[in-house]
Amino acid sequence: MAYQSSILNRPLSVYSIPPQLLDSLSVRSIQSQEEESGETDNNAEVQSSSQLPAVASSSGLGCQTCPGASFDLPEDQRAHFKTDWHRYNAKAKLNNSKIVTADEFDNVVDGVSSISGSASASSASSQDRITRLLKKTKVVDKEDAIDSDEEAELADLRRRAHLRTAVIWFQAKNTPPALGVEPDTQIGVYRGLFPSYETAGDYLNELKRLQLGPPVPEDEERRVALFMVAGGHFAGMIISLRPRGKSERQDVKGAGDVRVLQHKTFHRYTTRRKQGGSQGLNDNAKSKAVSAGAMLRRYGEQALQEEIRELLSEWEEDLEMCERIFIRASTHGKKSFWGYDGAVLGKADPRIRSFPFPTRRPTQDEVLRCWHELTRVKVSHLTAEALAAQDEEYMASLQPKKQAVAKPSLAPAPAPAPVPKLSPEEEARLDRAKRLDDMVRKGRVDALRTFATRYPSEITPATLGVAASVGQEDVLRFLLLDLKLDPTTPLEGGKCAYDLSANKNVRNLFRRIAFDHPSLWDWQAAHVPSGLSVEAEAEQGARKAERRRGLREKMKEREKARAEVEAEEPAPPPPQPFASLGVPPPSTGPQKLGGRPDASSGLAGLSPEMRAQIERERRARAAEARFKQA
Repeated sequence: MAYQSSILNRPLSVYSIPPQLLDSLSVRSIQSQEEESGETDNNAEVQSSSQLPAVASSSGLGCQTCPGASFDLPEDQRAHFKTDWHRYNAKAKLNNSKIVTADEFDNVVDGVSSISGSASASSASSQDRITRLLKKTKVVDKEDAIDSDEEAELADLRRRAHLRTAVIWFQAKNTPPALGVEPDTQIGVYRGLFPSYETAGDYLNELKRLQLGPPVPEDEERRVALFMVAGGHFAGMIISLRPRGKSERQDVKGAGDVRVLQHKTFHRYTTRRKQGGSQGLNDNAKSKAVSAGAMLRRYGEQALQEEIRELLSEWEEDLEMCERIFIRASTHGKKSFWGYDGAVLGKADPRIRSFPFPTRRPTQDEVLRCWHELTRVKVSHLTAEALAAQDEEYMASLQPKKQAVAKPSLAPAPAPAPVPKLSPEEEARLDRAKRLDDMVRKGRVDALRTFATRYPSEITPATLGVAASVGQEDVLRFLLLDLKLDPTTPLEGGKCAYDLSANKNVRNLFRRIAFDHPSLWDWQAAHVPSGLSVEAEAEQGARKAERRRGLREKMKEREKARAEVEAEEPAPPPPQPFASLGVPPPSTGPQKLGGRPDASSGLAGLSPEMRAQIERERRARAAEARFKQA
């Protein structure tokens, strides 16, 4: 079946829902679903025990948990939810047990004193008495009993949380075919349009009350106010719930059929560009700025606040008639609406709401967009399985997290032994080692000599390896000759101090000392190849210098031969300027005696750019010729 002409295919106002559709709606909530399922499961049992027909009041108010309960006023219904009878049946339903009628409940409480007269007792004592009732009637087994208070709190949390969502959803069932509504259709209305209710049925009754009645005078029309302020921008509007007639004049551009009673927008410079936040908040967070821009922003904030308060005073009569007042403002910006002498609005005003969706910069168009978003019903088409899956997921999110059962684990690994604290003597020894390393690396021989006098045992062959690795020849000579450190002691990786030498000069120092003091140590064991005398070192240096001198002479001879070859080669003829540029020589112009044109006359008729290029080529060829002659 096609639903091309469905009433939901076009925007539908919350305040103008057709009565046929309104009568087919029921609230979609965890509470209502549990009550319906519980009623289905226990229907046969209740009928067999009570034999009572369903009682319905003229207002249609009842209790889906307690059989035979009906009420004329919502206050009576709410009072019933606090009675012991309703609490007993609610807990019995949670335990999948039999629910009782009012007469059966009176028979049950005969054995327990002061049950029904507990109106003045505390909630905790009432819960205890109901638990005793359940135990007396064997509804709850002793061994499988659980904390009823926690169950009741969890059920109440589920119900309240589901009714605290931004949108209240209604299920459309058994709608007339003329409306063209699909079977699996849900209609959503923003909760901000309703008062705060605790039960799902109250929202359906309030939705029916919100519907527009017969026309009334303009002064008595129902209306809603919307205010936005952010970044120095303000937009306010008071809108009538009754749409504008086709013959009525529309003063607000783009409002369509919206009847706008009051509207105002203005702007003040209060926020620095690309910085965000008001100047007042910036002053509170930091020191007060004294720039000209900061002073202008402070003035703009004050002026904006005064203008908003003046506007509220002008609209005071309209605001008193508003059913809801939606305000979008920061905590600092809300000071413009209340909290001052003679304020039109109060912070605790039950009509005040915040926008339940993101909004953009406060403008007249944005206020109209938010009005349409607030007052148009939301439509979804979800199957019963999809809705059940959503409910299960939502209820699972409300369940208290159970503590994971600790699995038997292996014996914990032994903790690492704590590092023992150093004694004063050990700390002093560590400090001396750091000082010694610093003196060796920086080549401070005098300080090292004093240190060796005071702490001779602190200097070891490892110090010799450090001196060789950093290339400190004076320190190395002092350690080998004055302190007589053993260079044959193997260090890291089995290397000796000679193997750790930083460069050839350090290695030659080892060899000179080995030549001058051959019997001091076993130099072969110290990996020193052979001794090096002063004469041998000088001869080695002379041979190296001679080798360098020969290389330099060879380089000079090679350069000289290359220059002679280049000089013997004939110089290439100079390129013709006109041939290189592809310009034919001029056939006309002044000619000298002999028939050859003058060099300057060849440039006649050329553009300045070509003339400059030819001159640059001439100068370049002349410079090349001078370089070759030199």
